[in-house]
Amino acid sequence: MASIQKRNGSYRARVKRVGETTLSKTFNNRSDALQWAKHTEAQISLGLYMEPDTPPKPSHEVLFEVAATHYIKTHSIHKRIVRCETSRLQILIKRWGSLPISKVDKSSVIALRDDLLKMGRSGETINHYFNTISKLFQMLNDEWEIKIANPIKGIRRMPASQGRTKRVNLELESLLLSGCDHLSLPLLHSIIQFAIQTGMRRGEIMGLTWDDIDLPNRKAYLHQTKNGEPRQVPLTRQAMAVLETLSRHEEKVFPMGMDALRSQFKRLKDYTKTQWNGVGINPFDDLRFHDLRHEALSRLSDLGLNVIELSHISGHRTLGMLKRYTHPSHVAILKRLDSQVFANSTTVL
Repeated sequence: MASIQKRNGSYRARVKRVGETTLSKTFNNRSDALQWAKHTEAQISLGLYMEPDTPPKPSHEVLFEVAATHYIKTHSIHKRIVRCETSRLQILIKRWGSLPISKVDKSSVIALRDDLLKMGRSGETINHYFNTISKLFQMLNDEWEIKIANPIKGIRRMPASQGRTKRVNLELESLLLSGCDHLSLPLLHSIIQFAIQTGMRRGEIMGLTWDDIDLPNRKAYLHQTKNGEPRQVPLTRQAMAVLETLSRHEEKVFPMGMDALRSQFKRLKDYTKTQWNGVGINPFDDLRFHDLRHEALSRLSDLGLNVIELSHISGHRTLGMLKRYTHPSHVAILKRLDSQVFANSTTVL
């Protein structure tokens, strides 16, 4: 008999078997869990069910590496954050891999936190580690039925960082684009322009296909986003101009792999560092591709778009997150204030 249980935003399907161990699997949505349960029940009733690779015999002596590797293969692989979560787990395996899970306790997590802080990691990054560890131990309790304390319990989450306020102004943008030309990186040139014009995330841009582009209505359809909700991004005239320069012989709008994008952007940063002759800290030292998204939303705010319009473009669900990504320029604020004062004085007259 099958059952579906909702827990912490995920759905665990369980199929009980007479005289056999209960089968279970966790999914991100209820429909997938229900489909798996029905399929598994049908296979069992027809005598076609074959046992999958079974996890190690539940025990407090199971090594952390074994548990974490199993979690990557059965849980992380189904998530949109698979690359990031897998990377975190691999780092944890290097640290705790040879330890039994019973030895990874609260003091181990606190030591991890302190080491990450010494390395300059942000509070949000540390919280991501906390969440990954918590999910792993949740699997041990729920699916492997190992009664073990979650080492995250009782540890306070780190406060959120203040967020970056970096602006990629017209001068920096010009240096980036001319750098692309100097290094013969035409596709990166187009990607940077498109990012600043749309405010889309790196993964969203690189995942775009021509089927996602509605040229007559000047919009791009994003089916897979970070928060899980699809959205439509309006295309400025400059974004349309970028698209018009691209070939449509490929399925992808920007036919480049993510590794190639990282490599080219690093080359560009290294080059533009040498071209900066301004006063103060070199702005290309800590430049990130994600700063282009910050800049796009800040420029839209400078143009006078309200928070509803900005959130429609950016996909942010809360004003707090949108505020961290949007940094209106001082000049834009003054212009708006001055225009408001002028309007009021005209009304009085």
